[in-house]
Amino acid sequence: MAATRERVAAQREAERKAAKRRSAIIFGASGIAVLALVAGLTAVVMSSSDDDKKSSANNVIADVRPDPNTKSDIAGVSTYTAAQGHISKPKDVTYRQVPPVGGEHDPVWQNCGIYDAPIPNRNGVHSLEHGTVWITYQNNLPADQLDVLKSKVKGKTYMMLSPYDGIDKPIVASAWGLQLKLDNASDPRLDQFIKEYKEGKQTPEPGSPCTGGVGKPTS
Repeated sequence: MAATRERVAAQREAERKAAKRRSAIIFGASGIAVLALVAGLTAVVMSSSDDDKKSSANNVIADVRPDPNTKSDIAGVSTYTAAQGHISKPKDVTYRQVPPVGGEHDPVWQNCGIYDAPIPNRNGVHSLEHGTVWITYQNNLPADQLDVLKSKVKGKTYMMLSPYDGIDKPIVASAWGLQLKLDNASDPRLDQFIKEYKEGKQTPEPGSPCTGGVGKPTS
């Protein structure tokens, strides 16, 4: 009987040690798998970060954000906070707003006046910084509507007019950090916007020129 008990005890001890070895192997393998997974994820994140750095090396996303703390007295005007700063070529600037309302821009401003073709965003934004109101319109805007817009810009200082691809309203008026979308050129809010914001208090660089830059307006 004693011998039998000893054999049973020895067998149980052997089984216990075997189970312990199996657990160690399983946990060891699991640990290796976890480490491999972490290493893989780290590599992916680092790779994505490197890609972001590469993409940002030649492109700057303008720092412009909605400003819920600033309200306009004109119905429908959207307000934004916008960073300043010059971005020289060959770097590009991407603007989330269409058309842009501010943000980093080209060192040279766009000459004010009337344009029959789209103008570069980066130059137009610099003009906004000087106090310009930039009126943009869809390419299919009726001729009589376009004539109304031209009458508001022709011969006026700090006014700019150009077509713009991709806007979601027929007419969009922009000043630094401000934008108003319109369906009709005769909407009285357009004149209110011009009166309030052309060289308005929102202008970051009041008194700066709107001539002597780039571009040849038709009038």
